[in-house]
Amino acid sequence: MFTKLGIYSILIGFFVGVFGGISKFMKVDNLWADLTISKFTGEHSDTIVGFIPVGFIQEGLSYLIYELPFAGAIFGLSLIFFMIGAFLKEQ
Repeated sequence: MFTKLGIYSILIGFFVGVFGGISKFMKVDNLWADLTISKFTGEHSDTIVGFIPVGFIQEGLSYLIYELPFAGAIFGLSLIFFMIGAFLKEQ
């Protein structure tokens, strides 16, 4: 199950990355051009980053939410799913 989720995440990340790359190449200002997690969370992004008062964790979360492209986040999620799928026995 986790392996299937990993494959689906890779496909989603690939398509989001391709559409984002095409938008940046054409210099079109739309949703795909600069899609990050902060676009989805909106005004709650600061609450998420400020939830843990440790400095290096806040810096890491700030990078993940505000700067990392969404396709990169999806690829990272797919790696996590693949790792879980590799070590769990399927029923």
